[in-house]
Amino acid sequence: GATPPRPRQAAPASHAAVQVAAQDPGAPVAVTKDALPDAPDGPPVAMAPVDPVPVAPADPTPAPASPEPAPAQPADTAASVPPATSGPLEATPRYKVSLPPSVRLSYDMARTDANGTQWSGVAELRWQRSGGSYRLNMEAGVSLVVTRLNLLEMSSEGSIGEDGIAPRLTTEKRRGRAAMATHFDAERKRITFSASERSYPLTPGAQDKASVPVQLAGIARADSGQLGGGIDIMVGDDRDAAVFHFVLVGQEEIDTPMGRMATWHLARPPRAGAYNARLDVWLAPQHDWYPVQIRNTESTGAVTTQTVREIVLTDAGT
Repeated sequence: GATPPRPRQAAPASHAAVQVAAQDPGAPVAVTKDALPDAPDGPPVAMAPVDPVPVAPADPTPAPASPEPAPAQPADTAASVPPATSGPLEATPRYKVSLPPSVRLSYDMARTDANGTQWSGVAELRWQRSGGSYRLNMEAGVSLVVTRLNLLEMSSEGSIGEDGIAPRLTTEKRRGRAAMATHFDAERKRITFSASERSYPLTPGAQDKASVPVQLAGIARADSGQLGGGIDIMVGDDRDAAVFHFVLVGQEEIDTPMGRMATWHLARPPRAGAYNARLDVWLAPQHDWYPVQIRNTESTGAVTTQTVREIVLTDAGT
């Protein structure tokens, strides 16, 4: 077969303008900011691994009166950390993890809303590791005539240990929403949220929404045989936590702007009481198992797909 495309070394990535088009008519339509999809209607980007929508009744705890989230700082005393509202989550296995090198992944993004309206845009994941720490940034949005409008910005920072990524703080800002923070307190072993009074035990290998695809890459990179038995990862969302159950669908070739790629396809089917959307991730073994395609299928039928168009190694030595 043809030699697979290779990632290039750190040259600045340039984003071509992306038209935002309606499904009908075929010609591009004029777009205003008000015509763009609002983040509260559903995750505008698959890279945020699903905005979990609990099937169980909503948390009866009233939301804070202030429109702004609580300051993004750990609690000062153990007494200020509320007890878990849902009890301990199920135990998750511990996996061998070998995290990939620092990289910038650029994606083409396509979304079809439940009503058939189609949107296109771009997304970017920047994974930077340095010694025993890491930082991960993700952005997704659409390009207008003279500017780019971000629909989602996420950041994750923390340490790297024997269980792979160990988040300390995650922040998320969606268009039309206030910023939210999720704290992973290693000392008190709790996950807490600025947007909710809930609290959950922090277990080894727990992740945030931004870090899940890179952690999956690290698990596959350490030993791809681990994928065959399924992967369970506890994930702290913006106001809750749940165990993501991934199953191996199979090995597939997919089309990308970089050419055809051999991939391993993982899926997280909907799970009653935890999340009602499906998340699919395609990992590329010939590219350090980076996530080269991600798809989020919401319960409404809306589908968002990200497909890699550029892989730029930012530090091949780490």
